[in-house]
Amino acid sequence: MSKNNRQNILFLAALVLIFLTGTVSFVRTPKKTSVSENRTLEQFEHFTVGGFMDGSFQDNFENALSDQFMLSEKIRTVYGRAISSLPAFGIDRIACTNRYLALPNSVDSKRVTFNCEDYIVVLPNTVQQRVYDNIKKYNKINTENDVYYYLIETYRTYDFEKDENIGDYVSVLQENLKGKYHLGFMENTGYDYHKKYFYKTDHHWNYEGSYKGFLDIVKMFGIENPSEPTGTFTSEEYFYGSHARTTKNYSYLEKFTIYTFDIPEHDVTINGIGGKKYNHYAEFRDHDYVYNRDLYFYAYVYGNDYGEIVFNFHQPDKPNLLIVSNSYSNAINELVAQYFNKTYVVDMRHYEKYAKTEFKYSEYIKKNKIGKTLILGNDGFVADTELNQGLEL
Repeated sequence: MSKNNRQNILFLAALVLIFLTGTVSFVRTPKKTSVSENRTLEQFEHFTVGGFMDGSFQDNFENALSDQFMLSEKIRTVYGRAISSLPAFGIDRIACTNRYLALPNSVDSKRVTFNCEDYIVVLPNTVQQRVYDNIKKYNKINTENDVYYYLIETYRTYDFEKDENIGDYVSVLQENLKGKYHLGFMENTGYDYHKKYFYKTDHHWNYEGSYKGFLDIVKMFGIENPSEPTGTFTSEEYFYGSHARTTKNYSYLEKFTIYTFDIPEHDVTINGIGGKKYNHYAEFRDHDYVYNRDLYFYAYVYGNDYGEIVFNFHQPDKPNLLIVSNSYSNAINELVAQYFNKTYVVDMRHYEKYAKTEFKYSEYIKKNKIGKTLILGNDGFVADTELNQGLEL
């Protein structure tokens, strides 16, 4: 028998063995659980026309075949032992180095991870025309008040894979803003910057990022000796941010940490109603809340989004401040407000619904005797028409 014939016979024998092994998977009693993975195994479902038409039958068949394939338990066990015995850097991570990876079962293909790590990010994009349209509004208000801008650069502006800034919103502002103004920003310098200042599963800045922003902003205002944290506090439970909830991916674990501060006594008015409480720092520290997986710590602890919030620190010798922002300001509203008499925080997404009228910047600053205006937000804020409506009026 020639060498080629022997190879052909061995190849055919291997195919027959694979076929028989797969066939046995159908006729043997299906296994219910996997000991090695500590999970329930997929079971073969009965064929239905409806399941076939919507694709659920095919998905079930593929998953069940993988789970019920003969020797699959042994293969998983051997694979698990092999992976656990690899060096600390993990050879299974090599293929993920310097690349984005789509999240499994994600409802939004733009949300991915980088380097297979547990940071959910959004793919970057270039500066869009809407930014230039909004800058025209900024140049209008620059002539009417003492205006400060603070921009937080996020994963939207930086391609971690190429290690370069592809959406340079800061340069666009610097080149197109006119008149007298103040500009501060958190510059995205790459993946390490993102991991330091942002949550793993949420689009907001974390406690380190928001405190850095606070320090930058009060420095622009010329305030010396800004508030320092009195300590930190971390949740007992895991925090699942906006990206985790949107993608239905709860496999990435992080806990929610905050800085604690001593804030002077003050009054809060929310959507025109006084005597309100804006945040839940005390309840968070005392664990005085009912936890569930979808409890959004960022909004619960720092405060939610409203059309208008007024912080009154009763300091008539100091100016009134207007903050036009999105949810990024929630973490630092009180911290900044303590240096002013009254601070008005306006979120354009909710203002008209609360006030029953459109926001008109010129009228608003005159009515409330606003001395300074802070435009605060992430790069998405600068490109959002709704968040900037009313500034040109």
